[in-house]
Amino acid sequence: MAQVAEEKDINVVLSELFSSDGSETYIRPVEKFVDLDEEDTMSFWDVALKARQYREVVVGYKPADLDYDDAEELIINPPNKSVPRRWKEGDKIVVFSLED
Repeated sequence: MAQVAEEKDINVVLSELFSSDGSETYIRPVEKFVDLDEEDTMSFWDVALKARQYREVVVGYKPADLDYDDAEELIINPPNKSVPRRWKEGDKIVVFSLED
């Protein structure tokens, strides 16, 4: 609420995120955005740009070698977004999207 009081425009964003009609969080296979046979090395920003073609917003990822039991290991808002990373089968991308 303090954010809304300080920045009125943030209310639009929060309404979208927290309303029942707004965006939902999905975990997508990396292959939706990255052709692993052609271009397996790219930055988080590059993946985010590809996701925009689907009208999705990338907020993080889960490397294939980490279990879901270690939920804290989801990498949300990763540092060094412009550093290339090698993506592999089993990696998951966390997105906000209006539909599945």
